[in-house]
Amino acid sequence: MFSSQNLSQRAAVLAREYPFADVESIGTSRLGRPLYALRVGYGNIAVGFNAAHHANEWITAPLLMQFMEEYCQACAKDPAYLERFALYAIPLVNPDGAEWVITGEKSGQWKANACGVDLNSNYPASWELARQNKFAQGFTAPGPKGYVGPAPLSEPESSAMVAYTLLRDFALTVSLHTQGEEIYWRYRHFNPPGAQKIAADMERVSGYLCVDVPDEASHGGYRDWFIQHFNRPGFTLECGLGESPLPIQDFDGIYKKVAPMLWAALDGI
Repeated sequence: MFSSQNLSQRAAVLAREYPFADVESIGTSRLGRPLYALRVGYGNIAVGFNAAHHANEWITAPLLMQFMEEYCQACAKDPAYLERFALYAIPLVNPDGAEWVITGEKSGQWKANACGVDLNSNYPASWELARQNKFAQGFTAPGPKGYVGPAPLSEPESSAMVAYTLLRDFALTVSLHTQGEEIYWRYRHFNPPGAQKIAADMERVSGYLCVDVPDEASHGGYRDWFIQHFNRPGFTLECGLGESPLPIQDFDGIYKKVAPMLWAALDGI
C-alpha cells in the first residue's frame, strides 16, 4: 500500500544508491508531515517536477517517483543529463490529504489539505479571480474541494512551494494532476518562450491533447503563478482517464504515457 512514509523512504534509498542524488527538506505540511524534494544532478539548469497537490490525485506521487528512479538509472549509464540539469522532484505536495484519502479517513472526493483548502487554488496568480469563480460555484468555506483559502499562500504547503521555487529558480516546471489526458501549457496572455514547442512534443509522444484551461477553472494554481512570475515554461499534465482517485491498476498504462512527456520536457529546454 502506498503511503507518504514509504514514498519518502523510496526517495532516501535513491539518495543512498546514487551519489548524484540527495533529499532536501522544503518545509512541513499543516499536520507536520515533511515536504521534501529529491534532487538529481548538479547542472546549471534547475528543473522542478511536482505531484499530488490534490489528495485524491495521489497516484501522481508514485508516478513521479517511478520516473525519478528511471532517471537515476539513465544518468548512471550516461552522465550527460547530470552535467546539464539539476532536477528537483517534489512528489507529495499534499501529504496530509493524500494520506487521508488512501487510508479512507476521507472519501475519494477529498482534494484539499488538512485545513480544507484546495492547494492548487492558493497561489498568488489572479487569486482574487479564483476566489470570485469558486465562490460563484458555492465553494465559500473549507471543505473537500474548491475553497481557495482566506488569502494567497495561507497554507504551509503552497507557501513552501513558492519559497523553494524562488530559491532554486527553476527554468521549467511540470505539475502532475489527474485526469483527462490533457496538457496545459499557457496562462492568460503569457506565452513563455519555447513552451508551445515543448507542449507539442509532449502531445506527440503521449497522445495527450494540448488544451487551454477554462477561465472558471483557472487562476490561483502553481503553474499559473510560475508562468506569471517568471514567464518560463510551466506545464500541467492531467494524467490518466476516469474518475479520481484513479485505481492503482491503471498505474502502468498511465506511466507509459507520462514518462515520455517528462523526458520531452527536459529535452526541450
